[in-house]
Amino acid sequence: MRRMALALGVLAAVGAGLALTAGGGAGTRAGALAAIVRCEGAAAIEFRCFERRLAGLARSRGAQPALRDLARQRARNGYVRAACHQLTHRIGRAAGAIDGIRAFDDGRPLCSSGYYHGVVESVMERIGAAHVVARARSVCAQLREHDHHSADHYNCAHGMGHGFMGVFASDVFTSLKGCDALAEGWERHNCHGGVFMENLSAIDNAQRPPTALRPREPLYPCTAVAARYREACFDKQTSYALYVTDSDFAQVFGLCSRTQRAFRGACYRGLGGDVAVVAAKHLSDPRDRAAARRRLCLLGPGRQARRDCVIGAVRVILRDLSAPAAQTAAFCRALRGGDLHRVCLRARDDAYRDLPLQPGARGAARARSTT
Repeated sequence: MRRMALALGVLAAVGAGLALTAGGGAGTRAGALAAIVRCEGAAAIEFRCFERRLAGLARSRGAQPALRDLARQRARNGYVRAACHQLTHRIGRAAGAIDGIRAFDDGRPLCSSGYYHGVVESVMERIGAAHVVARARSVCAQLREHDHHSADHYNCAHGMGHGFMGVFASDVFTSLKGCDALAEGWERHNCHGGVFMENLSAIDNAQRPPTALRPREPLYPCTAVAARYREACFDKQTSYALYVTDSDFAQVFGLCSRTQRAFRGACYRGLGGDVAVVAAKHLSDPRDRAAARRRLCLLGPGRQARRDCVIGAVRVILRDLSAPAAQTAAFCRALRGGDLHRVCLRARDDAYRDLPLQPGARGAARARSTT
C-alpha cells in the first residue's frame, strides 16, 4: 500500500492533534484516570484509537508505561508498526503538556525518537505563535548547555521544526524563518529538517493540513525554498515522492536525477533513507531487510546515485532505527564484492564520527566487525 511505504510512517499514521493543556506544568495526572480504550477488532487499524489509548496512558500513568505499551502493540500489530513514529509523537505531546521539556527524562528512542519531538511540539504550543520566535533559543537551552550535539539535543532541535509548523498552521516558509532565529547553525539545520518532515506528517490533519505539497510536483517545496534549506528538504521530501508514485523507487530516482546538480546527491541520500525505513517497517528478518535495501539502492541510475543511496540508508539506520549496528553490518555484508561495500563501511564510520547517535551506539561501534 502507498501509505505503508512512506518513510517514518508520516502519511500512514497521521490523525488529528491532541488537545493539550496550555500552562507549563498546569496539566496533572490527578483526575486524568479515564478508562484506557482497547484497540481491538476493527479498531486495531484505527490511528485515533491508539492515539486515545496511548495519550490516555501518558496522562494517567506517565510516559514510560505508554511507551512500553506501544512497544508491545508494535510487536504484534503491523499497523502499529507502520504508525509507530507518529504515535510516539502523541505520547510526547501528552507528557510535554504536563512536564514540559523535563519530559525528555522519561523518553526512549522508540520508533525514530518521535516521543522527544512530541514533547517539543507541546512546549512550543504552550509558548504560542506570538512569542515562539523570540523565545526559540530557550527551548533547547538546557540540552545545548549540558548535552551539546547529543541525540537529545538533536531531537530537541528537530522537534522545534515540528513545533514551528504546529504554531504557524503548517506554513513551511514562516516556520523555516522561525528556525533561523536559532543561534547555532547545527540547530538551524536540524530544525529545518523537522519543518519539512512535519509538512508531510500534516497530510491528513484536517485542523492544519499541509500548505506546501503538490502531487504533480512531488519534490516541491525543495524546488522553491532558498538554497540553504534544500539539503534538509530533499532529505525528507523523497518520502512524499514515493507516496504519489505508489512507492516506485525507480521513478523517484529519476525525479532526483533531474534536480539541480548541486542538490542531486541530497535527493539520492534522502531516497536512501526511505530505503532504510521501508525495509525496517515491512521485513523482520535481518537478511531480508539487507537484501531489500541492496536491491532498491541498485535501482539508482548510475554509480553516484547508488553510492548516495547507500550513504543515506546507513545514516538513517544508525541515527533513527533500532539495533543500528547490527542492521548496518547486515547491509554492508549484503553489498560485498563491489564498490558499494566500501561505500557502506566508510559511511558507517563517518556516521559514527559525525552523527548524534543514541546512547550506546558508539560503544557498539567499538565492538563492531569491520565486515
